[in-house]
Amino acid sequence: MRKFLRFFLVLIVLGFGIYFIIGLFNAEPPTPNITIGDKSVSTAQGSYCWSGLLNSKCVDMISPPMIIKHEGLKPVVVSPEAQLKVEFKNEPKRNTLGANKWISNEETEAAKLNENVLTAPKEKGVYVYDIFARWEKGDSSYVFVIEVQ
Repeated sequence: MRKFLRFFLVLIVLGFGIYFIIGLFNAEPPTPNITIGDKSVSTAQGSYCWSGLLNSKCVDMISPPMIIKHEGLKPVVVSPEAQLKVEFKNEPKRNTLGANKWISNEETEAAKLNENVLTAPKEKGVYVYDIFARWEKGDSSYVFVIEVQ
């Protein structure tokens, strides 16, 4: 029984060590989990700069409406004024999470996030959003699309 317990503890320590080492070398930003009730909203990676232990990179992407088209993201159908909750496993720095609603391929307006919750518009239509945040290792943006019905 003691051998099994020792073996199990060694596996746990190795697991945490490997997880920590992978995190040090990772040059990819965390991905958000956006939900509306029990529905998950698909996102696509936007522009970002991220630093790992051995490498860093900055990637400048096309505009969010073009990312939606290129990635083939389909809008998630929501009701007017639905509450979209934005969460990350690795929380961003305080007061750095923000959002934009895209009016056209070049024009945006700030979208209000209240404690990581974005409220969908009242009016029916298809809406493209990007969210952005900053962490110790860098910053990143993400794109998603909803349809208010």
